Parts: sequence; structure tokens; C-alpha cells
Amino acid sequence: MSVSRLESGGSRKVSLYEELYGRLRAEIAGGALPEGLVLTEAALADLCGSSRAPARQALQLLLEDGLIARFDGRGFIVGKSGILPKRVRLADYLGSLLEEGGDRPVFAWQALYEDVERIVVYRSFFGRYRINENELARHFGVGRGVARDVLLRLETLGITEKDDNFRWSIVPLDAQRIRDLYEVREQIEPVALSSALGGISVEHVDVMLLRLSQALADYPDVSASTMYELELDLHQRSLQACPNKEFLSILKRTHCILTLSKHVVGSRIKMPEYEPFLAEHIGVFTMMRKRDEEGLQKAMRDHIRNSQPNVQARAAYMRDHYQPDEYSFIT
Repeated sequence: MSVSRLESGGSRKVSLYEELYGRLRAEIAGGALPEGLVLTEAALADLCGSSRAPARQALQLLLEDGLIARFDGRGFIVGKSGILPKRVRLADYLGSLLEEGGDRPVFAWQALYEDVERIVVYRSFFGRYRINENELARHFGVGRGVARDVLLRLETLGITEKDDNFRWSIVPLDAQRIRDLYEVREQIEPVALSSALGGISVEHVDVMLLRLSQALADYPDVSASTMYELELDLHQRSLQACPNKEFLSILKRTHCILTLSKHVVGSRIKMPEYEPFLAEHIGVFTMMRKRDEEGLQKAMRDHIRNSQPNVQARAAYMRDHYQPDEYSFIT
């Protein structure tokens, strides 16, 4: 089977088994997986944190491509028949598939993360709801470990939380919580960005300004994903140089505000004729380039204050014009 068979679907969502197949095919072609290496359904499923079904399908495609072969044992070997089997830990050879510092491959949870994030963010406008981890895994056809990874990621962004009985729930994104989150941002983010200044290069600032200027010139012909990336340029990537990691930990839980606009503007809410954050971000990065700490803090604080009414209005619009979508894993 050639890669073109998977690409023929255009922009359709790639399934987990296709993603696994593509990654393994690339690793074999690049020589990262040596001839004779034994691949089994169980080992791959464990590495992915999924059921065996995606691993089984991926291995079948590799077999059809002639990249792996059956042998007198369980599983398959990389290469042609007759090669001496090499039984080692797959993680030793497939480290590039693992999330840095984690124990599951990046694609295992990323394959469904955006869908779950969108569903949960939409539902957060309407109050607090329970999420059933088992039902979530069943709905998307993945292992419970992968479902848990997604929920843990959402928890770090302040979108989900777990109670004392280890039950997951969606944190409501109501008007009061939005005000509270903005208060946190207004108090901490300008100071954090100012303290990060020493670790931010002029080259970094110039790249950020170029991206913003291009988006401002193209607007409104700018995708929602590009707008979200521009938000992250300032509110996440530039802040990483802040030496106070406690600030960063606290601010990370306010990122649900950014995901709100990411999932509703341009889809359920019409793109505004003018998006002020582009010019405001340019103002912040201009102060950053001048190394003007006082001006930087003021520009950042003004931007945060100016953005709250827009976010409040978008959340209110969602509550007034939509009903929550129904899913088996949300009750």
C-alpha cells in the first residue's frame, strides 16, 4: 500500500491506525527501525495507549506494503522473511513517537484532542457537566488511558477538573468565571512578561511582529487557527522566558479564555469586521523591542482589559443563541 492511498481522502480527519501506519512506515523507510525488529499488536497498543485494533490495522497495511513480514513467532518482523528476529523494547526505537517526558505517543491523544476540546468548550457555556472517562474512550474508539490524557490536558488549561472521588467535570465558563480569570491575567501577566524580557531575543520579537503585520494586512481573510496561533505567540510562547514558573503555572489555567474564541469565532460567531487584538499585540511587541518594561506592562494590561468585554459578549452570544450538543460521555 502506498502513502497516496491515505492521502486520497483530501483534508479528512486521519484515524489513529492511519497515523500509526504513517509514522511506522516513515521510521522503517528512514532506517530508524532495523531489519528483524519484532512488532506485535500488544506492544504497539501499549505504546499508543490504545486498544489493539488500530495496531492490527496499521500492521496489516505495512504487511501489504512488504515492509514487514510474518515469521515463526508472534507478531511481525521488519523487513523480509528469513531475517533473524530481534526482540527489544519498541520504546527504545520509537522514542520519536513519544511525547517528551510522557509515556504515550503524541498522536494517541492528539488524534482526538481538538474534537474533545471543542465539544467541552461549547458545553462549558451552559454550566457544569460530568464527563464519563469510559464513555469518552468508547465514543472515540480509544483506550481509557488516551481518554485520560486528553482530560488531563484540558485540566491544565482550566477547562476540566476532577473532584475528590476522581470524577471528571466541565468547569463552567460563565460571566463570573471570565471576570475572575481576567483579574488573574491583569495582575500577573504584565509582570510575568516584563520579567521574561531578558530571555526574549530581538529576532523572536521581529518574527512575531512580522506575523502580526501580515495577519493585519490580510484580515478578515485569516483562519481561526492562525488567529489562535497569534494569541499563543504572545500569551504562551513569549511568556515561556519568564523565570517565575509559578506565574506560568497559574496563567496556564486562564488559557481556556483563548480556546473560547478559537472554537467559536468564524464558526458559530461571525468574524468581527475589525479584530483589535492584532494592533494591540503589535503595540505590546513594539514595547518589547524597545526594552521598555514600564511601557510593556501598560500595553499588556490595556490589552487584557480591552479584550474582556469581547470575550464576555461571545460567551453570552453562545448561551443566548445555541443549545448544548448531546454526547453520551457528557451528563
